[in-house]
Amino acid sequence: MERVFRYPIEVRFRDLDAMGHVNNAVTVTYLEVARTRFWLSQFRDFAKEVDFPFVVARVAVNYRRPIRLHDTLEVELWVSHVGRSSFTITYRVWASGELAADGETVQVHYDYSQGRPQSFGPELRERLEGLLIAGEPQPSV
Repeated sequence: MERVFRYPIEVRFRDLDAMGHVNNAVTVTYLEVARTRFWLSQFRDFAKEVDFPFVVARVAVNYRRPIRLHDTLEVELWVSHVGRSSFTITYRVWASGELAADGETVQVHYDYSQGRPQSFGPELRERLEGLLIAGEPQPSV
C-alpha cells in the first residue's frame, strides 16, 4: 500500500483572482479535493450512513509561491499523526515541479447521531497507523 497519495489538479481560469494567480482559498479547495480522493481510495468501506465520518477541525496552509493558470499541479498527502479520535494529514502542493504550498489538516472521527467526536475503533486505528509516516517523505517532484 502506497503511503504517500498523489493527485493531479487542473488549474481552471475561474480559480484565478485579480492578481492573476490562484486565490488562496482555492488552494484549500485543492487540498480538499485530494483529501477526498485519498479517503475514497483508502476508507470507503468505513462509510455507513454518512459518506465521510470525519470533520475537519483545523486547516493550515503555507503559501510558498504563486500558482498560475499554466502550472501543472500535483498534491501529495500523507497521514502524519494519529491520535485517539483525530488524525493529521500533511500536504505538499507542487506547481510545475516547484513547491507552491504546504500545510496540514486535522480530521476528527465524528459521530453525527451523537454530535460529538468518537474514538477510533481498532480496525480504523490499525488502517490509519498503517498509513502513518513519521517525518517527511522524499519529494516526488
